[in-house]
Amino acid sequence: MSWKNKGLFAKTFYSLNGFTRAFVSERSVRQESAAAVAAPVLAAALGKCAEDIFSVFLAALFPLVIELVNTAVEEVIDTLYGPAYREDVRRQKDMLSAAVLLSLFIGYGVCLKIMFF
Repeated sequence: MSWKNKGLFAKTFYSLNGFTRAFVSERSVRQESAAAVAAPVLAAALGKCAEDIFSVFLAALFPLVIELVNTAVEEVIDTLYGPAYREDVRRQKDMLSAAVLLSLFIGYGVCLKIMFF
């Protein structure tokens, strides 16, 4: 495992590579990335202070993080079980989808709270 104990620069490169691969292959990652950019821009347009803008940005990143985890786990599931339909795989993917949905409510709910209430 020579790749595991690399320095910070190499680890950052691996992370950016993973994000790039997910961004290219998953529409939801692209959409949530756009929202992570748009939300703080909207907060700034509403005249929010720098602290609120930063908080909105962090809250908007939360669904993106969960989506990246979802994407990675779904790829592992697909690698292990292949394309054939299986009820247990459907349940696993439904639970992952539920985690993404909840993260959307939480992350964007916090954004809305900061910006409008």
